[in-house]
Amino acid sequence: MICKALCTLLNCLLVFAIVTLLISTSVLIWLNTQRLPLCPADHTDFDRPVIHNERSVVFADLTQEEILQVRDYLSKIPGMKISSDPFSSPVADFLYMIELSMPKKQEVLQYLDANGPKPAREATAVVFHVNQDNIKEYVVGPLPNPTYHRDVTVERYKREIPLSARPGFFWERVFLTVLMETELTKVSTLMNESFGLTPSSYSIYYENMPRGVKSGDRQSWFSLCRKVEGFFIHPVGFEVFIDHASKNVSSWRLMKVLYNGQYFDSLAELKQQYEAGTIEKIVYKPVPNYASLKPRKKPTGVGPQQFYVEGKRFSVKDNNIVYLDWSFAFGLNTLRGMRVFDVRYKGERIIYELSVQEAMSVYGSATPNLMLTKFLDGSVGIGACAYELVRGVDCPSTATYIDTVHFKDSDVPRTLKNSICVFEHNFGQPLRRHFSEIVYNSYGGLANNALVFRTITAIGNYDYVWDFIFYQSGSVEAKVYATGYIASSFKVKDNFKFGHQVAEMVTGNIHTHFLNFKVDLDILGKS
Repeated sequence: MICKALCTLLNCLLVFAIVTLLISTSVLIWLNTQRLPLCPADHTDFDRPVIHNERSVVFADLTQEEILQVRDYLSKIPGMKISSDPFSSPVADFLYMIELSMPKKQEVLQYLDANGPKPAREATAVVFHVNQDNIKEYVVGPLPNPTYHRDVTVERYKREIPLSARPGFFWERVFLTVLMETELTKVSTLMNESFGLTPSSYSIYYENMPRGVKSGDRQSWFSLCRKVEGFFIHPVGFEVFIDHASKNVSSWRLMKVLYNGQYFDSLAELKQQYEAGTIEKIVYKPVPNYASLKPRKKPTGVGPQQFYVEGKRFSVKDNNIVYLDWSFAFGLNTLRGMRVFDVRYKGERIIYELSVQEAMSVYGSATPNLMLTKFLDGSVGIGACAYELVRGVDCPSTATYIDTVHFKDSDVPRTLKNSICVFEHNFGQPLRRHFSEIVYNSYGGLANNALVFRTITAIGNYDYVWDFIFYQSGSVEAKVYATGYIASSFKVKDNFKFGHQVAEMVTGNIHTHFLNFKVDLDILGKS
């Protein structure tokens, strides 16, 4: 009887404890639901004043007007014959790029923190001196209205830079395309029978980087592709090796040919053996465009959208952003990409500079184009390839969009509309939280909202999404991921040692990405 009574009592206590727990939990949940954000009409406590640091302009990228002033100043220098076409004359000087010359950190900190003098605003100009057979960098200033320039090439690189080291540029590609189209008409029958290509398609190719294997070289392998969207994964099995080192484009020569994994010393040799039937031929077969980005299925509807219940909690003025306890200056360097300066949390500087420095990818292959490829995207211009962002895909529709201006490989500055976006993002997870039923019930949590500063660069086959993320916890994340297309090669003997088959006659080649950032921490001072 006593045991039965004890069991009954224990069961009653257990039921009572469960009921008490359920009631307590329900009350706790009800209390917390009453704290959800209300509509702006009823709840407007986000009235904190936003104070932008007017001195952040010391980090601001050059404006279109400043770029034009630098260009015009250089064009008037005696003895410097600036041209937009480096091959127009053997003595022409080609103004390749103009960008901000960042002042020294010590001078900037004196200006920001000690009310020191404002550093001189200057630009860096890169000039190809064709007649001198070298490349020089000049600092031009002060801006606006420049009056001086100085050669800083040896100061920055410890040596003179030969003209052969110049990056690929527009006019060079124009002349290479003309040469390719002219030469390949000599084997037009082969091009049509093997690849279904006509002369108008001979210009669809990509080349290896760097332009040679030793200093002074300017020789490249060019891999032909089908003229379709996503041509990077439509190689046809035809590569040509061109020496384009001479300043005289009429001296450029096609040196070797690769056809279906077989090497030839000239197009004439290839043509002779092709017509004689002594080589293994490629027979053209139409293929669907498996590389197209067009949807394979009908849309399934609109996904979830974010919006600002009480308005944006960040503010952008000139090149300065304020978000809750965060503030920083920003820019988009033409060669290196996005960067932020003077990053402060609760008014205290924790980072002087956080910036992208380089994106490199190294390939392996049995074919020469990718065998020699080591893409250095900074040589192309990471910032200059940050094109307009698509609302609702690249960034939320409600993001703030910012234009950027660049002068590279042209004679006029180019404005890239909406090339930076800024938005506050709810990650759909708690930044921190804890629930407890020990001793007494409790719950505390903080939604993980953060500010995202983003740009996307499309350089050749790759698109890189770059994010700097500023969290409420006081932490900063630098993040990048790659999308776009891989570089590929035609399926030939031994190529599967360097990759996997991604289409009927296509190898997706092994490669490694190296992504470099710079972070200069200034926590509790400079040292």
